[in-house]
Amino acid sequence: MQFSNGNEQKKDQAADQNASSPQKKFNPVSPQGNVQSFSYSPLTQVGMFRPPNVQLLQNSPAQRLPSTPSSINQQVPLRSPLPSLPTYNGLPTRQQGLPIQGMLQPTLTPPVPIYNGLPSRSPGIPTQRLTQPLSSSVATPLVNPPSIKQAQPSFAGRPFPIPPRFPNNNLVQNAPSAPPSRQPGALSNQPSLSQRQFPVPQQPPSISKPPVMNGVIDMQPGVNGFQGPMQANMMRPIQPSGQQHPQNYASMQQTYQNSLNAQFNQMSVTQSGFNRIWGTEAIDLLTTRDVLPPEGVTLPAINLQKEHLNQLNCSSDIMRCTLRKIPETQSILEKARLPLGILIHPFKDLQQLPVVTTTNITRCKYCRTYINPFVYFIDQRRWKCNICFKANEFPEDFLYDPGTKQYLSDPSRRPEAQNSTIEYIAPCDYMTRAPPPATYVFVLETSRASICSGYLKVFSKILLEEFDRIPGDARAQFAFLTFSSSIDFVVLDEGATKPKLIPLSDIDEIFIPKAEGLLAKRSNCEDLIRKFLEVLPDLMNVEGMYENTGSCLGSALQAASKLAWPTGGRISVFLNSLPTIGPGALKERPRTSSGLLLPATDFYKNMALDNTGQQIATDLFFIGHEFQDIATVGCVAKFSSGSIYKFPNFCADKNELELRRFESTLRRYLTRKIGFEAVMRIRCTSGLSIHTFHGNMFVRSTDLIQLANVNPDAGFGLQFSITDSMAERNNVCFQAAVLYTSSKGERRIRVHTLSLPLTPQVSDVISSADQQCIVGLLAKIAVDRSMATSISDAREAFLNAAVDPLSAYKALQNVRSGQLLAPPTLSLLPVYILALLKTVAFCDQAPGLDERVFDWSEMKTLPLPELIQHIYPDLYAVHTLDEEIDPPRLQLSSEKVDTTGIYLMDAGSYIFILVGRTSPPQYCRAVFGVDDPRQVETMYELPTFDTTESDNLRKFIDLLQNEKSYPAAVQVFRDEAPEKTSFFNRLVEDKTKIGVSYFEFLQQLKTKVK
Repeated sequence: MQFSNGNEQKKDQAADQNASSPQKKFNPVSPQGNVQSFSYSPLTQVGMFRPPNVQLLQNSPAQRLPSTPSSINQQVPLRSPLPSLPTYNGLPTRQQGLPIQGMLQPTLTPPVPIYNGLPSRSPGIPTQRLTQPLSSSVATPLVNPPSIKQAQPSFAGRPFPIPPRFPNNNLVQNAPSAPPSRQPGALSNQPSLSQRQFPVPQQPPSISKPPVMNGVIDMQPGVNGFQGPMQANMMRPIQPSGQQHPQNYASMQQTYQNSLNAQFNQMSVTQSGFNRIWGTEAIDLLTTRDVLPPEGVTLPAINLQKEHLNQLNCSSDIMRCTLRKIPETQSILEKARLPLGILIHPFKDLQQLPVVTTTNITRCKYCRTYINPFVYFIDQRRWKCNICFKANEFPEDFLYDPGTKQYLSDPSRRPEAQNSTIEYIAPCDYMTRAPPPATYVFVLETSRASICSGYLKVFSKILLEEFDRIPGDARAQFAFLTFSSSIDFVVLDEGATKPKLIPLSDIDEIFIPKAEGLLAKRSNCEDLIRKFLEVLPDLMNVEGMYENTGSCLGSALQAASKLAWPTGGRISVFLNSLPTIGPGALKERPRTSSGLLLPATDFYKNMALDNTGQQIATDLFFIGHEFQDIATVGCVAKFSSGSIYKFPNFCADKNELELRRFESTLRRYLTRKIGFEAVMRIRCTSGLSIHTFHGNMFVRSTDLIQLANVNPDAGFGLQFSITDSMAERNNVCFQAAVLYTSSKGERRIRVHTLSLPLTPQVSDVISSADQQCIVGLLAKIAVDRSMATSISDAREAFLNAAVDPLSAYKALQNVRSGQLLAPPTLSLLPVYILALLKTVAFCDQAPGLDERVFDWSEMKTLPLPELIQHIYPDLYAVHTLDEEIDPPRLQLSSEKVDTTGIYLMDAGSYIFILVGRTSPPQYCRAVFGVDDPRQVETMYELPTFDTTESDNLRKFIDLLQNEKSYPAAVQVFRDEAPEKTSFFNRLVEDKTKIGVSYFEFLQQLKTKVK
């Protein structure tokens, strides 16, 4: 690590020593080798990969306990307002899937007054629960049936008042006959149960089973004293008040309990409405066709103990956790069968980023955590760390505003305490040398195939247009190398009138020529660089490079590394063919072999590790259709925090779609923000530990990764395990700090802090799941599994990832076997996993080897929003587009697409527009300028017309493009054109040759969910 203060260096040394001790083992599963991950707990303790010694017990005592959120287990006063309910014979009927939270036992003396046909109860008077076993006998008529206690939620940590319990189990003798008033905290203005005008129930028809709501009787066994399933016998009519009780009290009590329970089994006076409010209403996936929310997926809310901190939490675009409520113990996590991890986008472009300049950055002196909004302010001089919970003192200048220098009476008014994402301009303590200039080295293949593709013309054009926008100050340096069967250094000497080429034919022993101008400064040689770019495509032909067919990529990389060795920087490689000569030469491998997905040599990995030590990152652009062995060559980017791009079938003259995508990607690549010499440290609350990293990086210790370059398009993933119980705490915190050098030579620290509440309930864990984040983390885990074992093993693990949480949820319910229930927070998990199984990365029919490995790279490095669009694109019907209303998202199924409409599919880096053959002619005339939709030709840019329909469509596309880091390539085609394959292959819910349909997949899950 190039830059760190003394304490940081000591911690790194201690971490390195601990990592080398024999007690800790490197992760043998991860393809990152001995530098990429550490496995302090099994790689897959939950979710996809079931531990052999952990079984899902369906009827264990722990699972027979109430499984709804913790707020459900609390009691509600009897007079809480209730929603309108269907009735049967004058009594409210139970809603689907919801237990009665409190069943009360009748008392024999004295009689309880009746109000409107139902027993009345005074506020604060307790009743007795049923605790005796149930039977199926029919109840005899009784007087004064018991009241019902209702489940009650808690909002913002403030539960409704609970009636006090008296030591006596009997009711108070003189209960008032009038209904009590409404209690505070009511949810609605509807009358309470005792205030409704329910008629006295009459004798029901003689039937063997009770009528049910939605065909389901699902009372939970073991809840509130019930020891077995509810019996389905109807209760006889309630006798009017004043009649005498039967003489056989014991028999009467037993039979009455059974029949009353059976009837109440069909009643749910509050929970159906409450479940909608809480977002815990169960969804039957087999009967719910449209599970995709039209307005998009909504994340579960984070509710911290202090409500104002919810607004200060880290943005979900930067850091997201798979669970919005963290289980207190590892056993709770294992019962939920969900993975615990975070996906982080640490260098994301932000429109508003607070920047603080100070000579003394406030950090915990014990764990080195940066101060953040979630620390505890003891007084004006002390604060308690939210990671290690130890007290610290503020520095002298902390009570002064860093911008205005005015005195602050409250330390919580500092910017560090008001923003969970903040950036510091680091003082000299965080440097060991002067920040070097931004250095860019371009390595260009000039073989025959690459010149025929035409990429050199496009590269020169884009670089000329964007040269002034490349990050860096006047000290920025540029170097150019070309290679085929030999290497050519481009000399851009200050004062020269044209560039020169210095050939190097000895590719086995690389050395740097002693010539000025190999690294040209922007301020001195900008004109000469522009002249070189103008003649670059023709220069290769003049020098006779057109006939070269070999590729000495390994030698070219060695030469580029030597140029950037003193300062560090970025190497950009554009290659079109397989390296066949010199160091790192490779041989052709079968393109459809599932067993050849690992690197053929360690040459490129070792080079990446050497370059990382010198703060050099390598980015790769794979151009063309030839096999290039990305599994081997890609290691030079993977282990140096670089990026990989692929443009299949690229030809500047023939494939305009890939041409536009290459232009857009290259513009973004050249102009995006970049950080040099970066390290990122992840801190978390004690009780949690990191055991696996995912992404392109070099892991230095258990919580520290080194990034030679960090860019705003790179995402990372981390898996956590719970090592100690956290039952005594209220929340946990994750903090990511990125220390980097800006392109202008400033040393900066960007800090992100995320705080999440803790819960002891398995049901809370499941109801707080972030299904998109879970899918993103599972995709990264599956890449490691595929490389370690096989594709088929990863596919089976995906199936387990869908089955396990649904089984855990079913264990908390009591449903009939014909249902496949899921909470709203996991309703999209099956369709996302089906989409993953149909991607190039994990489909069972082997595609090209390079295509599969490149898709693995996308799974590991894409930020979460782009990854979800890559897995499950967004589909819209745009022929009904309205200027004020965005079109709803549609399921990826052919039943949502017909020939009478026009549909737009946003697949991340591509936007496809499908024109149906019978689309409205007036719309086609307004948007495409033709009367007949069959006259629409394939186009890559929408024409401009002065019509409302054209303006609406163009604005909607611009809105989609603005949400991306760089514009996607647009393609318009008819539903009869050959390009339609790109559209219909992404309808993942249909049955295709590479996978089953969505309904068939649900049937598979149903047979496996236990």
